Amino acid sequence: MAAADLTTLLQHLVAAQIEFILVGGLAAVAQGAPITTHDVDIVHRRTDENLGRLVAVLRGVHARYRGRPGAPVPLDEKALRGPGHSLLTTDLGALDVLGAIEEGRDYDLLLPDARVLHLPAGIVRVLSLEAIVRLKRLSSHPKDRLMLPVLEETLRRAR
Repeated sequence: MAAADLTTLLQHLVAAQIEFILVGGLAAVAQGAPITTHDVDIVHRRTDENLGRLVAVLRGVHARYRGRPGAPVPLDEKALRGPGHSLLTTDLGALDVLGAIEEGRDYDLLLPDARVLHLPAGIVRVLSLEAIVRLKRLSSHPKDRLMLPVLEETLRRAR
């Protein structure tokens, strides 16, 4: 999937006024990290209004669960209301909709570590590079451990 498609997917979320924090690889790229990513990772606010807007966008981009071809996103918000992860594919690329990340950090707990970026479609909250590095240090996933030196160097250079 092209980076332009991921940007378009992100713009759809922003234009719909969904409250979310961009986390993961694309958040690091937005802050200057020289890495490649193939998905958009978000932690969304799990309020009724926000879930309604999110489901509408997911329907509009024909979201479906990865590994379950053709399985539609449930029409109600129940699957997105909890702290779990919904790993989706859309017409515009992969989207990981996360209720919470490491150590149960949800939208409200991550908000103090979010930075605001301005896009043509509106603002997007991005988890700070400092917070991404802290979380990657806690991770036991090999991919995260391999990415950590690049993120730490990017952070060092930014300071």
